[in-house]
Amino acid sequence: MNRLAEIDARLEAIRAELLELADTDLDETQAARFDELETEYGTLETEREPLARRAAMIGRVRDTARAAGHNGGRGVESGGNDRGPALVTRTDPYEHLDQVRDRAVAVADLRGRALAAVEQAPAAEIDDTGRERATRLLERGDKHGRIARHMLLTGSPAYRSAFEALLSGIQPWQLSGEEAEALRFADEHRRAAMAEGTPGAGGYLVPFHLDPTIILTNAGSSNPFRQISRVETIATNEWHGVSSAGVTARWRAEADEAEDNSPTFAQPEVPVHAADAYLQASFEVTQDTNIASQVGMLIQDAKDNLEAAAFAVGTGTAQPTGVVTGVAAVAGSRVDGGAAYAVDGVYDLKDAVPQRWRGRGSWVANEAILTLTRQFASGTGPQHAFWADLGMDTPSLLLGRPVYEASAMDGVIATGTNDILLYGDFSQYLIVDRVGMTVAYEPLVKGANQRPTGEVGWYAFWRVGANVLVPNAFRVLRVTAA
Repeated sequence: MNRLAEIDARLEAIRAELLELADTDLDETQAARFDELETEYGTLETEREPLARRAAMIGRVRDTARAAGHNGGRGVESGGNDRGPALVTRTDPYEHLDQVRDRAVAVADLRGRALAAVEQAPAAEIDDTGRERATRLLERGDKHGRIARHMLLTGSPAYRSAFEALLSGIQPWQLSGEEAEALRFADEHRRAAMAEGTPGAGGYLVPFHLDPTIILTNAGSSNPFRQISRVETIATNEWHGVSSAGVTARWRAEADEAEDNSPTFAQPEVPVHAADAYLQASFEVTQDTNIASQVGMLIQDAKDNLEAAAFAVGTGTAQPTGVVTGVAAVAGSRVDGGAAYAVDGVYDLKDAVPQRWRGRGSWVANEAILTLTRQFASGTGPQHAFWADLGMDTPSLLLGRPVYEASAMDGVIATGTNDILLYGDFSQYLIVDRVGMTVAYEPLVKGANQRPTGEVGWYAFWRVGANVLVPNAFRVLRVTAA
């Protein structure tokens, strides 16, 4: 193992230990250990920087040599008979995209080029928060360069121009040579990346600066679950992780043998599921308005609404598992609220969440249930402090913790069981975006008799998954009405 790999392995171990310590109230020994790890982390990062630059440079040299061998010297210039070949300085992250498509570029160089592409993207196309999210994905979540490759093949000016033209009704054969080549590279990448469905299925990958699976931040979504949950982006069919209930500590007598307090580890898997949206417009509308430029916004709104419902009560069959569904399925995570919703149920629910998770919890409920809950906070003093509303653009606080609305949750206490109020630490609810949204343009919509209706259509599809990682981090209040 070379020194760079050793440093990376040690940094990963330090990160894991720091995160574990951060979840506890540190005593004197733990605080000292935290400071020690923090110092070591900084020292290793300083040592790593020149090594990483050198590794990236070696990768670029190898790529250039490979390119010279495969395309007649493209990528190097002669420096004279006595100096040998000299490297060409790369200023365009989108050059030689055929090598990117063919996986002939080192991962470090792929990421470097993708980071440059994000940095060079005009402010009109990607705002600062979107730029920050894309950068974070590349630096922290793209070990194998899959996201970087996707961004390079869908982000070039030629591809963006081709995509906009196709969504406006231009046929592929009408594209310029540069646009057609960029489209072909991206389409070959899409086909290679598909792990399910028909490889020859139509549609065009959304340019990365417009793709909500890449640049949409939690704050840019009206979906409350994206604001408070853990969100990961992957380039595969399934997210794999490890979770545990934590290590149990104890007091021991002098010379007493240590107990085996090893936790039981689970290996949660969160698959992604296919979702789609379709809209159409008449020829008259397309002629009289700029609806084609609004397609992205309309699809994003539909995506938000669909996912918000699934993240609350999704069944887990051909759709994400909702947090209420996942928590309510575990008997120990349900709190019996009796036959009617009462103020005691609110206190009981929060108290039932283990202390490890309680302090980071959030409330989620239907607005109708939140309205009923507000009625418990009448009068002054402690009763008035039950519910605090701190003003414009500030989340309401229930027993000191933020409150969010989920319209898909039970809003009416009907006969039978009703899971009406959820409390817990949403870092233990995982949302997984599969990178890459695809949009297909239908230039001639046909009716039931296969005759044109005088309309065009846009069909978008993407993949997303979600599930509860640690059900014990949540509790749901169940009211059973007769």
